[in-house]
Amino acid sequence: MTGNRVLLTCEDYLPCIGGAEMCVYHLKRELTALGYSVTVFTNTMSRTDDERGIVRCPWSFSPTGFFRNVAMLWRIIGRHDIVHSMYSFRLACICSVIAKIRRKPMLLTQQGKGIVPEAHPRFIDSLLVKVCQRVSMRLASHITSTSDEITELTAAFVPRAKITAVSNGYDARLLQPDPLLPVPPEFASLPQGVKRLLTVRRLVPKNGIHILVQALALVQRVTSDFHYVAIGEGRAAPFIRSLIEEFDLQGHVTLLGSRANDTLRPYYQHADLVLMPSSAEARSISCIEAMGMGKPIIASRVGGLIDLLRPDSSFGDLVTVYDSEACTYDPPQRLSEDRLKPLADAIIAFLRDPETLCAKGRKAMAFARGAYAWGVITKQYVQLYERLGLGRK
Repeated sequence: MTGNRVLLTCEDYLPCIGGAEMCVYHLKRELTALGYSVTVFTNTMSRTDDERGIVRCPWSFSPTGFFRNVAMLWRIIGRHDIVHSMYSFRLACICSVIAKIRRKPMLLTQQGKGIVPEAHPRFIDSLLVKVCQRVSMRLASHITSTSDEITELTAAFVPRAKITAVSNGYDARLLQPDPLLPVPPEFASLPQGVKRLLTVRRLVPKNGIHILVQALALVQRVTSDFHYVAIGEGRAAPFIRSLIEEFDLQGHVTLLGSRANDTLRPYYQHADLVLMPSSAEARSISCIEAMGMGKPIIASRVGGLIDLLRPDSSFGDLVTVYDSEACTYDPPQRLSEDRLKPLADAIIAFLRDPETLCAKGRKAMAFARGAYAWGVITKQYVQLYERLGLGRK
C-alpha cells in the first residue's frame, strides 16, 4: 500500500479513559489491521503495557515546552501522509499549521473539547481556546463531527460542506451479551430482587454523577430495591462521596473506581439498568457500549444522547434534567427536587415495570451492531482519508 502512514493526535490518551482516547485507540487498532502504518502523538506521559507506535511529549506553556511539541510534530508530520487530530484544541492547532506548510492533508474530529462552550477562569485560557478553534478548523482539510449539536457548533466557523458526520463506536467483538458470564462480586453480594444500576463514566462534573446521586435520594423514599454501582474516577469523587453520606445512601451506592476496558463486559451483562445523567455528550462511547450489550438505558435529554437514543426515545428513555438540551461542561452542583423528579420518576418506573425499557434495549442492540462497530466506523474514516488523497503516489 502506497501512502498509508497515518498520524493520530490527541492531548489525552491511554491510560486516561475518555471518548476521544478510546476513539484513537480503536482507530489505531483497526487501521493497523487494515495494513496502515499508524502513529499516535499525545501529551499524556503515563504509559501502558503496549507503547508501540505511541509518541509521548509533555505539554507546557513555557517557550521550551511549546517549541518541543512543534519541533517533534514538524518531524513526525513530515514522515506521515495524513494527519488526523481529535478536538479543535492545542495539538490540532499546531498540526493544522504544520500540515498546511508541509502540504499534508489534515482531518479534524470534533469530540467536544474545544468546540462545546466551557467556562474558563482565566482570560488567557479563553483566548487560547478561541485561537485554537479558529486556526484548526479553518486550516483543516476536512472536519468530522460526532453529534448533530457539534455539527451545528462547527458550522458557525466553516461551511457545512466541510463537515461530515462520523459517530464514535464500540468494540462489538468484545462486548457481546452472554448470560453465562460470571457475575461481578459487587453484584453477586446483593440480595435477591435488588435491581443493579450502573454507570461507566469518569467522575467529572459534566457526566452528572453528582446529579444522579441526588435523584437516587428521591428514589430511596419510594423503594429500597436498588443498588447503584459507579465505575470510574475523577475530580468530582470527593463531592459525590459527600452527597452519598448526606443522603444516607451508603447502602445503595458503590463507587468502584476505574476498571480496565476489557473487564467491563460482565458489569454491563449483569446490570439491570444503565444510566447516563450527563450535561454534555457527543457520541458517548459508554452509551453505545450499553446499546451494544442490549441494556435498558435512561439518559438526560442532552446533545449526542438524543442522537443515540433518538428524539422519540425509541432506543432508551430520555428525561429532561437540565435547563437546555445544549451541552455544557459546567452543570449546577445541585438541582431542586422538582428538577430531579423526572430522572427519579424514570428510575422508579423501571424498577416497577422494566419490560418496556428492556424491549427498547433489545431494539437498540440490533441497531448498534450494524451502525457503531469500530470496523464500520473505521471504514468511514478510510473513505475520508482516500478523499483527502491518502494512498495516492
